[in-house]
Amino acid sequence: MRFLDRFRGLSSKIYVAFLVTAVVPVLVAGLVGIYFSLDALRKETLHHLDQEVTSRAEGMARFFDQLASELLYLASSTLLHDVANNMAAGRQALPSEVRLRLERDYAAFARAYPYIYQVRFLSADGIEVVRIDRRDGRLYTVPAKELQDKSDRYYVQEGLEHEPGQVYVSPLDLNIERGQVEKPERPVIRFATPIVDRKGVKRGLLVINLHAAFMLGQIQEMAGGRGGVAYLFDRSGFYLSRSADVAEPESFRMQSVEALTPLMPRPLLGRIINREKGTEQLGDSIIAHAPIGIGQTLADRSDSSMDWAIALSFPRKRLFEAVFNLYLLYGVLALTLVGTAIAGFLLSRHLLRPLELLSREAEEIAEGRFTHRVEIRGSDEIADLGRRFNSMATRLEQSYRALEDRKGELEREVQIRTADLEREQQERRELDRQMFQVEKMTTMGEVAMGLAHEIGNPLAGMKAVAQMLLEEELAPRQREYLERILNEVNRLSEFLRTFHGFSAPQDFHPVACRLEQVLEDVMLWTRREARSRGVTIDFSPCSASVPALWADPNRLKQVLLNLVINAIHAMPEGGRIEIGMCAGLGHPEDIDGAVPKMRFCVRDTGTGIPPEVLPKVFDPFYTTRADGSGLGLAVVKKIAQQHGADIQVESKPGHGTCFELIWPIAPGVDIESLRELARAGTCKELSQSG
Repeated sequence: MRFLDRFRGLSSKIYVAFLVTAVVPVLVAGLVGIYFSLDALRKETLHHLDQEVTSRAEGMARFFDQLASELLYLASSTLLHDVANNMAAGRQALPSEVRLRLERDYAAFARAYPYIYQVRFLSADGIEVVRIDRRDGRLYTVPAKELQDKSDRYYVQEGLEHEPGQVYVSPLDLNIERGQVEKPERPVIRFATPIVDRKGVKRGLLVINLHAAFMLGQIQEMAGGRGGVAYLFDRSGFYLSRSADVAEPESFRMQSVEALTPLMPRPLLGRIINREKGTEQLGDSIIAHAPIGIGQTLADRSDSSMDWAIALSFPRKRLFEAVFNLYLLYGVLALTLVGTAIAGFLLSRHLLRPLELLSREAEEIAEGRFTHRVEIRGSDEIADLGRRFNSMATRLEQSYRALEDRKGELEREVQIRTADLEREQQERRELDRQMFQVEKMTTMGEVAMGLAHEIGNPLAGMKAVAQMLLEEELAPRQREYLERILNEVNRLSEFLRTFHGFSAPQDFHPVACRLEQVLEDVMLWTRREARSRGVTIDFSPCSASVPALWADPNRLKQVLLNLVINAIHAMPEGGRIEIGMCAGLGHPEDIDGAVPKMRFCVRDTGTGIPPEVLPKVFDPFYTTRADGSGLGLAVVKKIAQQHGADIQVESKPGHGTCFELIWPIAPGVDIESLRELARAGTCKELSQSG
């Protein structure tokens, strides 16, 4: 709207009339012409590309069909069937005159087809009988002493599985001579048909090796003129590619179509491999694809599917060069029209410039930007109006600054009061949360005490009866069942004991105690289970430099015992547990706090804790072990909170877990000495194993 408001007045009306009568009709006609011309040219280009791919695929199909017909004609030779009858009679060696006639016939056949580089007749056991090769452009008759045993080649067995008069077509692969890939690499497609004697028994195989350069040359020729890439696909999901930039490829090995997924989407690759025909636009590329069908001869005389397809990929810009040239032509026309429109606009703006300046600066003032001033030279009425406008802007600016100063004072006062309210709300929410937690734990304790009492007494009776029965003479199966019952009773009793210890209020009597003294009992209790699981436990005594802790020794033992047992269970394949100071005096904020503290940790090399599980490890009854109660770490945290201590956990899946405790130091310790120890970095490494 601001832009349109500037086109008011006589000169603006004249300019608009000029646009409507001259520029707009030409512009509309040009846009319509561009649209229909480009659309028609695109369609024609894509149609020609589709025809080219289809025609090339049909030409390859006709060539293969003709080659199959020639193979069947060559196999119908009376001489060849006489050879098969002689083989049936047990005469494997060929007379020299028969061999000479076969070699002459096969050489004439190969001479008629430049892409055929090998014609062979093999016996039913895969031994070459007659062979003609094309070497360095010349035909070469392979002497009997150089003939090879091809019985281990797949195409011999697959070809002999066909019926007489049928044509076997092999996949495209590399030629192998004497067990090695021929160098330089020679891609080959084999056409074969069985040769039978008068009784219909298969006595040999007539094989023609077609140099696949025929197909590769065809697809490379298609890609050459427009800088594209041509592809040959087979149904098993492999492809070869050729482009105009590569005259002689380094390798003819087929690659998996998975290598093309960054260039072509999987649905498109699926349509190509499934022999669908079409032309598709893919980003900056145009891709046309068509299957190579089979002719009538192969359709009637072969059970081998020639599931090949060709595809062409061209840069869209290169393929539509004529389209872009048309764009350029219409671009020049558009630039001419734009130049005409600009010239008319500049002329009208020159006439309206003073009034436009006043209008624009008035809008700036209306939007609150009072520093703007208008400059109109001259002595006419418009120049006087400009001076009055500047005076009004100065007065408005002074009033606006006074209002801004008052606004700032009010905002600061509101921020202060808002911060006070937020702080009061946070304190109230924290108080409510603590009260709710106390009520929840009290209720849980009452329920736990009742459950433990109601379940514990029957369990004790069950255990006594089971123990008495075990003292009797029992059958082995009965003894086994009673021992299972006793084990389950013991497990449930242990759970009730842990549950009772977590929920019931317990007195604790903190005294000055040393960490290494508590660890002696913990190491003693866990040594056997650790060794049975292949776990070693290392700890650092630090008795000479680390102060005593302020803790109930029994409760501290329970904390360390739960952490060590959890660490052992986290290493089913064995590992290492480290108990040490974790740079315990290296945190000034611990020593200088209201209650001086030090740090020690229990670290393992186990499986670690997943990130999504880590925030819930201290929740009651939460466990990831099938045999766990979910109370061990909850008890640890509860004991730590009773002592005014903090506990932190860090874990990386596959690399282990570390539980770090920040525990109060016993009263009466020299704080300055602790600070000196912290600066010296004393007792940071593990030094003893157990």
